[in-house]
Amino acid sequence: MKFSAINALLIISNLCLATANRKCIVKNHQNDIIDISDKSDVDTETNFFKDNETKNLMDSSSSKNENELSNLDNDEVTEVPETTDIVSEATEVESEKQGDDEEIDENMDDEEDSSNDESITDKDEDSESNNEEETKNIDDEIETGKEEETENIIEEPTENVDDEIETGKEEETENVIEEPTSTPIDKSASCVVDPLERIDCGDPNTSKAMCIEKGCCWGETDVANAPWCFYSSTGEKVGICDAIEDADKVACKSITEDACLNETGCCWKESNDENVPSCYYNRSVNTSGNFNPDAQITVRFLKPDSWKVVNLWSWDGGDNLYGGPSWPGKAIEDLGNGWWSHTFPKGISLANVIFNNGEAENTIKTYDITNVVTSTCFKLVGSAVITTTDCGLDLEMCHAEASERVQCGSNKITEDECISLNCCYNELAGAPSCFFGVGSDYNNQYGTCVVEHELRSQCGASGITEEECNELDCCWDLSEDKNYPSCFYHGNLVPTCSVDVFQRNSCGYWGISESECVDKYGCCYDPNSLSEDTRCYFQDIIPSGEFSESDCSDKKYKVKNLKKTSSGMTATLDFEDQKCQKYDVDIKSLDFAATYETNSRLHLKVTPSDIEKYPHNSDIPSEAFPFTPKIEGASNPEYSFELEDNGDFNIVVKRKNGNIIFNSLEFIFEQQYLQITTSVPQNANIYGIGEVVSEFKRNANATRQALFTLDSGCPKDSNIYGHHPFYLEIAEDGTAYGFFLKNAHGMDFTLESGKLSFKVNGGNFDMYFFMGPTPEEVVAQYHKVIGQPALMPYWTLGWHQCRYGYKNIDHVESVLANLQKSKIPIDTMWIDIDYMDGYKDFTYDEVNFPTERISKFVDNLHDQHLYYINMVDPAISTEKGYPTYERGIKEDIFVKNAAGENFVGKVWPGLTVFPDWFNPKVKDYWKNEFEIFKKIAMTDGNWIDMNEAANFCNGACSGASKATPFKNGVFNPNSPPYIIFNNRNINTPLNYKTLDMDATHYGGHIEYDVHNLYGHMESIVTNKVFRELDPVKRPFLLSRSTFAGTGAYAAHWLGDNASNWDQLHWSIPGMLNFQMFGIPMVGADICGFNDNATEELCARWHELGAFYPFARNHNAINSSDQEAYLWESVAESARRALAIRYEILPYLYTLLIRTHTDSGMIVYPQAFIWPTDSVALDNDKQFLVGKGMMITPVLSDGARSVNGYFPAGKWYDWYDPTVSFNGPNYKKLDAPLEHIPVHIRGGHIIPTQGPSLSVYQNRNSSFGLIVALDANNKASGELYLDDGSSIDIKGKKTEIKYSAEAGSLIATGTYNYDEKQKLDTIKILGVESEPSKVVLKQDKSSSTKFTYKKGVLIVENLKINMNNDFTLTWA
Repeated sequence: MKFSAINALLIISNLCLATANRKCIVKNHQNDIIDISDKSDVDTETNFFKDNETKNLMDSSSSKNENELSNLDNDEVTEVPETTDIVSEATEVESEKQGDDEEIDENMDDEEDSSNDESITDKDEDSESNNEEETKNIDDEIETGKEEETENIIEEPTENVDDEIETGKEEETENVIEEPTSTPIDKSASCVVDPLERIDCGDPNTSKAMCIEKGCCWGETDVANAPWCFYSSTGEKVGICDAIEDADKVACKSITEDACLNETGCCWKESNDENVPSCYYNRSVNTSGNFNPDAQITVRFLKPDSWKVVNLWSWDGGDNLYGGPSWPGKAIEDLGNGWWSHTFPKGISLANVIFNNGEAENTIKTYDITNVVTSTCFKLVGSAVITTTDCGLDLEMCHAEASERVQCGSNKITEDECISLNCCYNELAGAPSCFFGVGSDYNNQYGTCVVEHELRSQCGASGITEEECNELDCCWDLSEDKNYPSCFYHGNLVPTCSVDVFQRNSCGYWGISESECVDKYGCCYDPNSLSEDTRCYFQDIIPSGEFSESDCSDKKYKVKNLKKTSSGMTATLDFEDQKCQKYDVDIKSLDFAATYETNSRLHLKVTPSDIEKYPHNSDIPSEAFPFTPKIEGASNPEYSFELEDNGDFNIVVKRKNGNIIFNSLEFIFEQQYLQITTSVPQNANIYGIGEVVSEFKRNANATRQALFTLDSGCPKDSNIYGHHPFYLEIAEDGTAYGFFLKNAHGMDFTLESGKLSFKVNGGNFDMYFFMGPTPEEVVAQYHKVIGQPALMPYWTLGWHQCRYGYKNIDHVESVLANLQKSKIPIDTMWIDIDYMDGYKDFTYDEVNFPTERISKFVDNLHDQHLYYINMVDPAISTEKGYPTYERGIKEDIFVKNAAGENFVGKVWPGLTVFPDWFNPKVKDYWKNEFEIFKKIAMTDGNWIDMNEAANFCNGACSGASKATPFKNGVFNPNSPPYIIFNNRNINTPLNYKTLDMDATHYGGHIEYDVHNLYGHMESIVTNKVFRELDPVKRPFLLSRSTFAGTGAYAAHWLGDNASNWDQLHWSIPGMLNFQMFGIPMVGADICGFNDNATEELCARWHELGAFYPFARNHNAINSSDQEAYLWESVAESARRALAIRYEILPYLYTLLIRTHTDSGMIVYPQAFIWPTDSVALDNDKQFLVGKGMMITPVLSDGARSVNGYFPAGKWYDWYDPTVSFNGPNYKKLDAPLEHIPVHIRGGHIIPTQGPSLSVYQNRNSSFGLIVALDANNKASGELYLDDGSSIDIKGKKTEIKYSAEAGSLIATGTYNYDEKQKLDTIKILGVESEPSKVVLKQDKSSSTKFTYKKGVLIVENLKINMNNDFTLTWA
């Protein structure tokens, strides 16, 4: 089935609207040209479908339209069936385009999921339109440049239309329909031919109607280069309609000629004999073999008690509907004994059915039951459909020879017991009397094949054939949706309440009690379900493949040869004669090592003893971690860990007070499957694991997430661009610990009630425990292992402007001019791939972005102390003569396929190869390309995108790498035994939109082992290149794909988000996660990348985005413009919020430096500062800049106020600091459209400067201090100063500590940077009474003027030297 029948009806209704008022020219039986565009009495909805399958469904579901059309005079109009000549250039264009697209996009089926996704659809369309190697030209007969033609609008006839029809064009004459008498006929021929073995029986422009009329076979296929019109299995043409004898004719369902000609595979020849149908199947040209004149199928269904009737919705193998014309079909025959029955018309040899309760608005239905080929009886078990044998039919599946029978039940089973098991009973000597139905997909020794698409678990490799699937004893149901497997495991037949929380179907009604749910409805009840409406849910089946995991928690490795020292312990772990084999062969002997690295860091590691036998369980390559964490030793460790010789191996980590933080419940080490499960508290406070779009605090009862880098937009709760297997847990007492699994393989992270698990495709267990005890300390301890964040230049804290879709350099210059004219701050202009020549790296489009203009533009930016950044993708075009490609070929630095040839994928420029970042020669190659490129126009940083690595093909575009089914114990990278929740949690094969897993990298690494390191390695290499090209200035690099430690080399943005309010909110958890992950310079695309931002959304996003560490407006090519100056409200929102950002730049820069020197964070969640506050633990709608400023953004449409939560402490309004209050407290805050609430936390001192319209102007403004006293009249803060750009500052830095207490402010520091600007203004908040005098002491004492109002003391015109200590007192 190509799509569900329900969806078909929805599509049809939309298409009916879409075709209104179109014009159609048709030819009647006399070859006269008729315009039916204005004939209101003709229903046109059946005339204009591009997709013939949809047309069939529409025709068969509208008997009214059939009758109307059949009564029309042929001189007035003839309907347009597939066998009618159509004078429609647009239809010809669409047909040709469809054929081209099938060839071009054979591996890009899912790119349309995100219509504006920068990483897929929009750029791809643009790329293909400019790539002659990837596209085909429309035939010359079609005029170019007429947009209406490509939209399928059929033009009115011109004066020479008759001539065109009579004479035809040269291409058309090659496909003249042959007369039946000249057709060689072979009645034994079949149209069931493997697509790869088809012989073309026409040209690519041959329509289905023309193909069948010629006596050829027709069958659409996704197989590249396989013809749709082809010769039969004997190599000859097949019998056409006229060749079918009357006795062999099987009636189609249509009764009018017009409807018949539109019904799949049907012929029309009027008959006056009531025993000979006028509309009959031309089964010899049907590729599915679904028609048999002797077939007669009856289906029966046992009505569930809660159903009043049983309706049937069904379709045959040709997608012809029965039981229509509208959902939910018609009630079938009630046999009176609980069984309901329907018999299909004779000749239908394959049926697909859905049974339902007949309620269109509250439908309860079975899943699609496909490929029913014999009379069958069905009933529900949970939500699974199985066959049964007690319905009163003589079932063909129960007519079985001895050799065909498979025992059902015990040897001594009675007939009644056998029937109760839904099996067949028939005594036969030497064979089981009770046996599973022969050939039944719905009830056999393995279970049922009627499993919901989303529950199907892949069996075998991606791309497996039906024959291979059958050999594995799995279910086969060809799926045209690549997200769901065609070959999948059976479903168990025993209903259970252990149903995945994401797959539960609601039972009963909202608010139902547990007793009523269980006793009255017979359903399951879970008070901790994800939502109220699924607390009561139906029992269900569990697929017998991956989801029905065996439990190996009772199988433990034994500790042998234990040796302990003051710095740790080592041991051998022996699995002895036990057997788990949850997914793969057990590795029997393991080496264990525990190292007490510091007082707060414990390192545990488990690897195979025979690493040569298991090379894919080795460590992460050293190139990805080019440093070793400092080991200080543990004289007073905050943890304890113990093992006993000959005892069971368990990982139990405790704090030194005895509290357990980690307790392994299950530990599995197999060749391609590793699992560790630990107990966690109910509703545990767990944060981290990424990259993911989700709430900041993870759902402790229902989280499942893959970690596998993927070009996937920003779907919620799914794997996307980065791989960060680190989490942090906060206990009830506020103490925190962290866990890092240093493993680069694909993995799943799951949280369920009381349990946390990692399930990994390979590698080993390299585990770090960080004891904190505060959340902030945990983060700092983690950064010491992965590498502290990079030293970033000051200017990166300014405002950045970009979009994908700048048409030319004029467009870019106008954006800059408009920002400056509107007084909106700007520091950096970015250009997406628009600037490239054919999307090739290191090139400029000389028409739209000529190098001379680019060079002048960049010089102009630099003259204003502004900056320029553009994008460079890793994929290199294979265009012959392209210098970057030719030099890479010469140096042999590209990733290889399994055969040792360059791996070829497809990205924006078309076919591409991928640099191998593990190759020692790649750095010099990459450096040379950047050096040449930067000589054209000096970029101040670069942006590396698409480095997951993204690929528009699923694996090699040639399809050369073929996955084979997994065999236990045989390493198989393309078909691993455990399938992670890749791509929106639907278990997509690992090569989806990336490289094949057997692609090879330098040093013997394969993609399976290092896939998640590709973007990380590119960041390492590119950072080194930049440092060599300019050893003085700090490099700035922005990367989409990241790994643990990427922050030491690059910044990150949160990817291709969407312009909606949910994404606005989720950008906050995303930003907070990357503070933990060691990439603090992070932000989301402001206003959203995909879709069109509204004025209000964009205003609110500028307000929030002004406080991202990395603040950039960026959107997609097909999205509407969203620069702030386009709406006055947005411009004003940007000016106000960015004025605050630029004013606190000294504060932000100090935080930025501390991320590098002290592993600090720039922005903080409330949970990390108030870890015992239950509200703060869950709050991800507010955040703090540093620890001193609370940001409360508006996150909902239409709101003009926002509720904020303020934990313990004193809080001052930024805009009016005379207003203050104490927490913990909820506050309803006024928030007009141009306003974002900002508060200063008592106890903190905020250094300020400006604000101005650029970082350079700001740094040349006088300084200020905001001193916010707490309840004890104290405050503290710091300021860091240097030149803001040098890698090696040579000690030239200033660090000032500020402290306020008892009526005095003291500044002390080290002053090795000569700061020119003065400290001019000090604001002291929370001064209880007006002082009589204020005295400044620096070199000498002097009284100063001041103002005082409602607790706010302001001292101005101080001109304090920033290179010396000072004291300010008030009394």
